[in-house]
Amino acid sequence: MNESGHIISVEGAHLMIFEVRESVDELFQKLSSINLTEFANLKSDKRRLEYLGVRVALKNLMGLEKQIIYDSAGKPKLSDDSFRISISHSGRWVAVMIHPDRKIGIDIEIPTAKITNIYQRFLNETEQKELSDGKNLNQLLLAWSGKEALYKIIGIEAVDFANQLHIYPFELQTEGIFEAIHIQKEEKYKLHYIQNEDFTLVYCVV
Repeated sequence: MNESGHIISVEGAHLMIFEVRESVDELFQKLSSINLTEFANLKSDKRRLEYLGVRVALKNLMGLEKQIIYDSAGKPKLSDDSFRISISHSGRWVAVMIHPDRKIGIDIEIPTAKITNIYQRFLNETEQKELSDGKNLNQLLLAWSGKEALYKIIGIEAVDFANQLHIYPFELQTEGIFEAIHIQKEEKYKLHYIQNEDFTLVYCVV
């Protein structure tokens, strides 16, 4: 992965995976059109790094700066509506995805064993049995990240991860595809993923 990040293209979407290695000041210098009022409201360096990292990643992905705003539901969008956008960050990792017209959702997570303590909250009983009964950390991370990505597409109708979204069984690989369904509407989704020692990444184009 070079300094500008790693780009993936799939189904007309473009995705940037970006590792934030710079300081707040160094990232700030890479941008020329920051919303200073919005930035001033960020109280911690962690939030400032996330904020700037997302915008630097977007600039690297698109080749120019774009303003990110938020709709009434808190969902990010570009101020000029030139592309749909989905963003995620975890630890020092940032992921940004764009598509000109299709719905998209992305989630990136750094590895954490804490998920083994909460998987019963976001997986229903059938999923728990089919996904290693909570014994495989990598499968749990993918299931969580997949449901986060879907929530960004579906919205409030998928807020109850255990009862509204269902992940079908899948074989674990470093890269691949698994499927899920939005139970109430019986709509199926194909989720792409990458998983390594640094992060779990899941993304979806509808």
